Amino acid sequence: MNQPEVKLHVLPGGIMPKRQTEGAIGYDVHLRAIVSPFDMDPEQPLLRKSLFDFRSMPENPTIAGHVLTQMNEVVYRMAPGESVLVGIGFVCEMPFPMFYWVAPRSGLASKWGITVTNAPGIVDPDYRGEAGVLVYNRADNHFDLRWGMRIAQVIFQTATIPNFTEISSMSELLETKRGVGGFGSTGLK
Repeated sequence: MNQPEVKLHVLPGGIMPKRQTEGAIGYDVHLRAIVSPFDMDPEQPLLRKSLFDFRSMPENPTIAGHVLTQMNEVVYRMAPGESVLVGIGFVCEMPFPMFYWVAPRSGLASKWGITVTNAPGIVDPDYRGEAGVLVYNRADNHFDLRWGMRIAQVIFQTATIPNFTEISSMSELLETKRGVGGFGSTGLK
């Protein structure tokens, strides 16, 4: 099978995405920094502004209030119910119509109540910035985010780009047994 080439540039502080086993489809991606959902980096205008890079104390007092030092490691302590946008440390170029989507890691969700709320997040082949992952703490406890932790996974796929044929009436569609039944109309068993 001919595998497509994806050009990938790891950003400073980023880590190369990695499949954990030969049978894995998803590539684990790592937390590089907490980034702004609004502002771009003035020095690197293609990237979001880093609010906290896990190496130095943040300037923003709201972010600084969450930063702790534990055993020579600087962490960001998420409060219960809190969401933060994190950068996953790379930019890439994919051949059209390849894309990747971002999904939560099941272990973080089941063991710690940490999930990704913008999932599945679709990253199109013409996007050249760092993907942002919206991490949400749905648990009743604090959770410490650490630099380099595996925070989500990305799955590369190829899309089908169809040609549309506009029809004048729904009656021109083939009938099916299911018809318009949706929202659980086929039952649970």
